[in-house]
Amino acid sequence: MERMGENEELRRRIEALEARVDQIVEQQVTTHNLAVGSDRDVAALQVQRRADMQVIRALRETQLEHGRTLEAHTRTLAEHSELLGALVAGQAQQGRLLQSLATGQAAILDHLGITPPEQPQEPERP
Repeated sequence: MERMGENEELRRRIEALEARVDQIVEQQVTTHNLAVGSDRDVAALQVQRRADMQVIRALRETQLEHGRTLEAHTRTLAEHSELLGALVAGQAQQGRLLQSLATGQAAILDHLGITPPEQPQEPERP
């Protein structure tokens, strides 16, 4: 009878071990699935990070290009401003010269006794 009791005890212990092994196998499968999922997540994050870095590099290049374009436009605007200043100064000089000519012409016409055509003429005296 002892033998039967020992066999029964061994059978229970083996069943308990088998149940524990099944639990460990399930945990191992779950852990493996989590690890595989984590690997996929990390791989997806790496792909996204590379894509983000490409976008950042493209934005940087665009900003540099815009900076160069803006710098060129600023130089052109400065050149145009300088030319415009020279034109304004030239027009002022021409205005002074025309005024001087008009003054001289008026003096000559007055000296000659000629009324300029744009001025109303005085009626002749009898």
